[in-house]
Amino acid sequence: MMFCWILISLLVRFLKAQAESPIVIYAQIGGTVTIPRDLSVQAENVYVNWFRGSDAKPAISRNPQSGIQMGKDVKTQVSLSPDYDLQISPVQDSDFEVWRCEQHVLTSTYTKTYKLYHVTVPKVSAVIFGDSLSLECNLDPTSAKSSITWIPPENSGCHQIKHYGSAISIKDVSRCHSGVWTCKVKYDRKEAEARTTVFVIDLSPSPPDPIYTSLSSSYTVKIPCSLSSDIPWSVLNETGLQGGSWSFTPLSNQTQQPLFRLSVGPVVRWDVTPGQDSRFKGRELKDKDLSIDLPVSEKIRGEYSCNLTFKSKTLSRKVKVEFLQVNSSGGSRVYEGQSVNLTCTLGHSIASDLKVNWKCPLPVCPSPTLQHVISIPEVTMQHNGQWRCELLHKNGMMLTYAALSLKIEKAPVDVWLCVAISSGVVVFILLLVIAIIGIRRHKQIMMYRRRKTRYCCCKNPQPKGFYKT
Repeated sequence: MMFCWILISLLVRFLKAQAESPIVIYAQIGGTVTIPRDLSVQAENVYVNWFRGSDAKPAISRNPQSGIQMGKDVKTQVSLSPDYDLQISPVQDSDFEVWRCEQHVLTSTYTKTYKLYHVTVPKVSAVIFGDSLSLECNLDPTSAKSSITWIPPENSGCHQIKHYGSAISIKDVSRCHSGVWTCKVKYDRKEAEARTTVFVIDLSPSPPDPIYTSLSSSYTVKIPCSLSSDIPWSVLNETGLQGGSWSFTPLSNQTQQPLFRLSVGPVVRWDVTPGQDSRFKGRELKDKDLSIDLPVSEKIRGEYSCNLTFKSKTLSRKVKVEFLQVNSSGGSRVYEGQSVNLTCTLGHSIASDLKVNWKCPLPVCPSPTLQHVISIPEVTMQHNGQWRCELLHKNGMMLTYAALSLKIEKAPVDVWLCVAISSGVVVFILLLVIAIIGIRRHKQIMMYRRRKTRYCCCKNPQPKGFYKT
């Protein structure tokens, strides 16, 4: 019997101690935390006073008559929710202590105490694509049983899974791992969250298709390249950024040419490589955009490479550029009656998933060949005007277009006169040559006959003393 009384006494003391010990509340410095009041106290005329530590005056209170009142000289950013819970935002290191809530209804007083504990996520340095990422979520030791879940960032085109445990490690990171990671702590039917931002340094994927351009559609073309996420340049410099470059490999000779180099420092910019086209312009980089603008010309065809060089590795992306043009076998000025071939070309055969559409000044355009050539046997004034070649994707979307303005002119009189004179001169020369050849042939025949006659006379001479009578 005595033993039972001892057990009961110990249990009462334990429950009393539990009731008097502060309720555990986890929070992260710089975050937001809500400390709930005792909702069992339900009354419209309730007085709610929130005290910090051993302060005699409340940090914030609710009076049914005068409403919410802030305490004097309160350094903590506190407020009350609609249910009169205490909200602290942002949480400061000095806020991690005991908070007391006193509620008064008529002559009754209800008191509960709480204590803030740290949930800490150490700062993570930026990681480069393909490297490993380690994260930790640390809790101040308390009597509360807790579990930790890591929630990855939400990025488009990425399917991420949750990770469990206070410490996690991820290999071969990609752009999908870049963003805000959340450490969710569950304890005593409550939750707390701590967040950290992870920067994964990578370049955005290259365009799946070439960039198509022409002189008709634009005077400059943008060669795209960018970081996969908004990362400050100061973070890239801390990660060991050493430089970068843009290079170009033309389709004609496959010899790589340097175009721009990255100047790293307080000001990050693309500088034109010495000896390049004077129309190339460098520019300062202020965000994740690493693209360049180049003047459009036939020489722009080829493959462009965008590179960022770090101490441990180099990130690179390639972009292919195609140039569309319309060529005329007779030039842009053609005389009436001439034959002309118009060719729509990329400088090589056009892929099967692309198609060409011609537009011309005629009611119906001539049918092109399989090589996208329009043949005009004899041009007339009706062919005068713009001939436009449109390059379309197989889904019908126009990629670019090129145009050529044909100027048909009547052949001038002096031209025909020159032609006639030239023809007459040629005919005269031919006749003169024939005459010379005939005269020489006649002389050769006459000489041959004379030689033959002399030969015959020498072979049959007349006898001496013989005279004609």
